[in-house]
Amino acid sequence: SGTLHAEAVDRMLEEAETWQRLDDHDHIVSVVDYGAEPLPWIAMERMDAGDLSGRAGELPFEQALWTAIAITKAIRHAHRAGVAHLDLKPENVLFRSVENGCDVPKVADWGLSRHLLKHPQSVEGLSPHYAAPEQFDTDRGPADDLTDVYQLGAVCYELFTGRPTFTGDPTNVMHQTLSERPAAPSAVADVPPALDDVLLTALATEKADRYDDVVSFRDDLQDLFTAR
Repeated sequence: SGTLHAEAVDRMLEEAETWQRLDDHDHIVSVVDYGAEPLPWIAMERMDAGDLSGRAGELPFEQALWTAIAITKAIRHAHRAGVAHLDLKPENVLFRSVENGCDVPKVADWGLSRHLLKHPQSVEGLSPHYAAPEQFDTDRGPADDLTDVYQLGAVCYELFTGRPTFTGDPTNVMHQTLSERPAAPSAVADVPPALDDVLLTALATEKADRYDDVVSFRDDLQDLFTAR
Protein backbone atom coordinates (compact mmCIF):
# COMPACT_ATOMS: atom_id res chain seq x y z
CA SER A 1 0.00 0.00 0.00
CA GLY A 2 3.00 2.25 0.54
CA THR A 3 3.82 1.92 -3.16
CA LEU A 4 0.22 2.66 -4.15
CA HIS A 5 0.23 5.71 -1.91
CA ALA A 6 3.53 6.89 -3.38
CA GLU A 7 2.15 6.46 -6.90
CA ALA A 8 -1.01 8.39 -6.01
CA VAL A 9 1.06 11.22 -4.49
CA ASP A 10 3.34 11.35 -7.53
CA ARG A 11 0.35 11.43 -9.85
CA MET A 12 -1.34 14.23 -7.94
CA LEU A 13 1.82 16.32 -7.87
CA GLU A 14 2.17 15.77 -11.60
CA GLU A 15 -1.45 16.86 -12.09
CA ALA A 16 -0.87 19.98 -9.98
CA GLU A 17 2.19 20.78 -12.07
CA THR A 18 0.17 20.35 -15.29
CA TRP A 19 -2.61 22.58 -13.95
CA GLN A 20 -0.15 25.27 -12.85
CA ARG A 21 1.41 25.21 -16.33
CA LEU A 22 -1.99 26.18 -17.79
CA ASP A 23 -3.17 28.76 -15.28
CA ASP A 24 -1.76 31.85 -16.99
CA HIS A 25 -5.14 32.24 -18.68
CA ASP A 26 -7.99 34.53 -17.66
CA HIS A 27 -10.46 31.65 -17.64
CA ILE A 28 -8.46 28.91 -15.88
CA VAL A 29 -8.45 28.80 -12.08
CA SER A 30 -4.97 29.64 -10.78
CA VAL A 31 -2.97 27.24 -8.62
CA VAL A 32 -1.43 29.17 -5.73
CA ASP A 33 0.69 26.33 -4.37
CA TYR A 34 0.71 22.55 -3.89
CA GLY A 35 2.56 19.91 -1.90
CA ALA A 36 2.65 16.32 -0.66
CA GLU A 37 2.72 16.68 3.14
CA PRO A 38 1.01 15.65 5.32
CA LEU A 39 -1.35 14.61 2.50
CA PRO A 40 -1.30 15.74 -1.15
CA TRP A 41 -2.92 19.18 -1.45
CA ILE A 42 -3.56 21.94 -3.98
CA ALA A 43 -4.34 25.54 -3.01
CA MET A 44 -6.14 27.48 -5.73
CA GLU A 45 -7.31 31.06 -6.10
CA ARG A 46 -10.49 31.95 -4.25
CA MET A 47 -13.55 31.58 -6.44
CA ASP A 48 -16.34 33.21 -4.46
CA ALA A 49 -19.39 33.03 -6.70
CA GLY A 50 -20.33 29.35 -6.99
CA ASP A 51 -20.23 27.13 -10.05
CA LEU A 52 -22.10 26.84 -13.32
CA SER A 53 -24.58 24.24 -12.02
CA GLY A 54 -26.27 26.98 -9.98
CA ARG A 55 -26.66 29.27 -13.01
CA ALA A 56 -27.66 26.86 -15.78
CA GLY A 57 -30.69 28.17 -17.62
CA GLU A 58 -30.74 31.31 -15.45
CA LEU A 59 -28.39 33.70 -17.28
CA PRO A 60 -29.55 36.15 -19.96
CA PHE A 61 -28.68 34.75 -23.39
CA GLU A 62 -25.86 37.23 -24.08
CA GLN A 63 -24.22 36.50 -20.71
CA ALA A 64 -24.59 32.75 -21.21
CA LEU A 65 -23.01 33.11 -24.65
CA TRP A 66 -20.10 35.17 -23.27
CA THR A 67 -19.62 32.51 -20.55
CA ALA A 68 -19.61 29.70 -23.14
CA ILE A 69 -17.01 31.53 -25.26
CA ALA A 70 -14.81 32.14 -22.21
CA ILE A 71 -14.85 28.46 -21.22
CA THR A 72 -14.10 27.43 -24.80
CA LYS A 73 -11.10 29.80 -24.89
CA ALA A 74 -9.76 28.18 -21.71
CA ILE A 75 -9.95 24.71 -23.27
CA ARG A 76 -8.27 26.02 -26.43
CA HIS A 77 -5.41 27.32 -24.28
CA ALA A 78 -4.99 23.90 -22.66
CA HIS A 79 -5.08 22.08 -26.00
CA ARG A 80 -2.32 24.32 -27.32
CA ALA A 81 -0.26 23.16 -24.34
CA GLY A 82 -1.03 19.53 -25.17
CA VAL A 83 -3.50 18.93 -22.35
CA ALA A 84 -7.09 17.69 -22.68
CA HIS A 85 -9.36 18.21 -19.64
CA LEU A 86 -11.61 15.12 -20.12
CA ASP A 87 -13.85 15.84 -17.13
CA LEU A 88 -15.70 19.01 -18.08
CA LYS A 89 -18.97 19.45 -16.17
CA PRO A 90 -20.84 22.42 -14.66
CA GLU A 91 -19.29 21.84 -11.23
CA ASN A 92 -15.83 22.34 -12.74
CA VAL A 93 -16.67 25.82 -14.06
CA LEU A 94 -16.31 28.22 -11.13
CA PHE A 95 -17.13 31.93 -10.94
CA ARG A 96 -15.33 34.87 -9.38
CA SER A 97 -17.32 37.99 -8.63
CA VAL A 98 -16.20 41.22 -10.24
CA GLU A 99 -17.24 44.73 -9.25
CA ASN A 100 -19.29 46.44 -11.96
CA GLY A 101 -19.11 43.50 -14.34
CA CYS A 102 -20.25 39.95 -15.10
CA ASP A 103 -18.88 37.25 -12.80
CA VAL A 104 -15.88 35.64 -14.48
CA PRO A 105 -16.05 31.91 -15.30
CA LYS A 106 -12.90 29.82 -14.91
CA VAL A 107 -12.28 26.12 -15.54
CA ALA A 108 -10.99 24.13 -12.57
CA ASP A 109 -10.06 20.55 -11.69
CA TRP A 110 -7.52 19.52 -14.28
CA GLY A 111 -6.86 16.34 -12.31
CA LEU A 112 -8.48 13.68 -14.49
CA SER A 113 -6.76 14.73 -17.72
CA ARG A 114 -3.46 12.90 -17.35
CA HIS A 115 -4.97 10.03 -15.40
CA LEU A 116 -7.49 9.14 -18.11
CA LEU A 117 -4.95 9.42 -20.89
CA LYS A 118 -2.80 6.86 -19.09
CA HIS A 119 -5.75 4.61 -18.26
CA PRO A 120 -8.18 5.05 -21.17
CA GLN A 121 -10.16 1.92 -20.25
CA SER A 122 -11.22 3.42 -16.93
CA VAL A 123 -14.59 5.10 -16.52
CA GLU A 124 -14.04 5.55 -12.81
CA GLY A 125 -14.48 9.18 -11.86
CA LEU A 126 -16.42 10.07 -15.01
CA SER A 127 -19.61 12.13 -14.82
CA PRO A 128 -22.04 10.17 -17.05
CA HIS A 129 -24.18 13.18 -18.00
CA TYR A 130 -21.16 14.96 -19.51
CA ALA A 131 -18.99 12.07 -20.73
CA ALA A 132 -18.44 11.57 -24.46
CA PRO A 133 -19.42 8.33 -26.22
CA GLU A 134 -15.77 7.23 -26.59
CA GLN A 135 -15.36 7.39 -22.82
CA PHE A 136 -17.98 4.63 -22.52
CA ASP A 137 -16.93 2.67 -25.61
CA THR A 138 -13.22 2.62 -26.39
CA ASP A 139 -13.90 1.08 -29.82
CA ARG A 140 -14.85 4.62 -30.83
CA GLY A 141 -11.29 5.81 -30.30
CA PRO A 142 -9.23 7.30 -27.47
CA ALA A 143 -10.31 10.14 -25.19
CA ASP A 144 -8.63 13.24 -26.62
CA ASP A 145 -9.22 16.88 -27.63
CA LEU A 146 -12.44 15.94 -29.45
CA THR A 147 -13.71 14.44 -26.19
CA ASP A 148 -13.40 17.93 -24.72
CA VAL A 149 -15.39 19.31 -27.67
CA TYR A 150 -18.24 16.91 -26.83
CA GLN A 151 -18.06 17.68 -23.11
CA LEU A 152 -18.01 21.42 -23.81
CA GLY A 153 -21.13 20.89 -25.92
CA ALA A 154 -22.81 19.08 -23.00
CA VAL A 155 -21.86 21.80 -20.50
CA CYS A 156 -23.01 24.57 -22.86
CA TYR A 157 -26.27 22.71 -23.56
CA GLU A 158 -27.07 22.79 -19.85
CA LEU A 159 -25.82 26.38 -19.52
CA PHE A 160 -28.29 27.57 -22.18
CA THR A 161 -31.25 25.26 -21.52
CA GLY A 162 -31.07 24.58 -17.77
CA ARG A 163 -31.16 20.82 -18.34
CA PRO A 164 -28.62 18.13 -19.28
CA THR A 165 -28.56 16.57 -22.74
CA PHE A 166 -30.05 13.33 -21.39
CA THR A 167 -31.76 12.44 -18.12
CA GLY A 168 -32.20 9.28 -16.09
CA ASP A 169 -29.95 6.94 -14.17
CA PRO A 170 -26.28 6.64 -15.23
CA THR A 171 -26.83 3.46 -17.27
CA ASN A 172 -29.74 4.98 -19.16
CA VAL A 173 -27.75 8.17 -19.81
CA MET A 174 -24.83 6.10 -21.09
CA HIS A 175 -27.04 4.23 -23.59
CA GLN A 176 -28.61 7.49 -24.80
CA THR A 177 -25.18 9.11 -25.15
CA LEU A 178 -23.99 6.19 -27.29
CA SER A 179 -26.98 6.13 -29.64
CA GLU A 180 -29.19 9.21 -29.49
CA ARG A 181 -29.13 12.84 -30.52
CA PRO A 182 -30.20 15.34 -27.82
CA ALA A 183 -33.31 17.44 -28.38
CA ALA A 184 -32.55 20.71 -30.18
CA PRO A 185 -31.83 23.43 -27.57
CA SER A 186 -34.47 25.73 -29.10
CA ALA A 187 -37.07 22.97 -28.62
CA VAL A 188 -36.53 22.87 -24.86
CA ALA A 189 -35.60 26.48 -24.01
CA ASP A 190 -36.05 30.04 -25.22
CA VAL A 191 -32.84 30.27 -27.24
CA PRO A 192 -32.26 31.19 -30.90
CA PRO A 193 -32.53 28.27 -33.36
CA ALA A 194 -29.08 29.30 -34.66
CA LEU A 195 -27.66 27.82 -31.46
CA ASP A 196 -29.02 24.35 -32.34
CA ASP A 197 -26.52 23.53 -35.09
CA VAL A 198 -23.58 24.78 -33.03
CA LEU A 199 -24.30 22.67 -29.94
CA LEU A 200 -25.52 19.59 -31.82
CA THR A 201 -22.35 19.61 -33.95
CA ALA A 202 -20.24 19.62 -30.79
CA LEU A 203 -22.44 16.83 -29.42
CA ALA A 204 -22.20 14.52 -32.43
CA THR A 205 -21.91 10.87 -31.34
CA GLU A 206 -19.15 10.14 -33.85
CA LYS A 207 -15.94 12.12 -33.50
CA ALA A 208 -15.74 12.62 -37.27
CA ASP A 209 -19.04 14.53 -37.20
CA ARG A 210 -17.95 16.99 -34.46
CA TYR A 211 -15.99 20.17 -34.86
CA ASP A 212 -12.43 19.33 -35.91
CA ASP A 213 -11.12 21.33 -32.97
CA VAL A 214 -12.28 23.61 -30.18
CA VAL A 215 -11.32 26.70 -32.23
CA SER A 216 -14.09 26.03 -34.76
CA PHE A 217 -16.57 25.63 -31.90
CA ARG A 218 -15.40 28.91 -30.37
CA ASP A 219 -15.62 30.72 -33.72
CA ASP A 220 -19.23 29.62 -34.27
CA LEU A 221 -20.17 30.78 -30.77
CA GLN A 222 -18.49 34.12 -31.45
CA ASP A 223 -20.39 34.44 -34.73
CA LEU A 224 -23.63 34.07 -32.76
CA PHE A 225 -22.45 36.80 -30.41
CA THR A 226 -21.63 39.27 -33.18
CA ALA A 227 -24.91 38.47 -34.95
CA ARG A 228 -26.94 39.63 -31.92
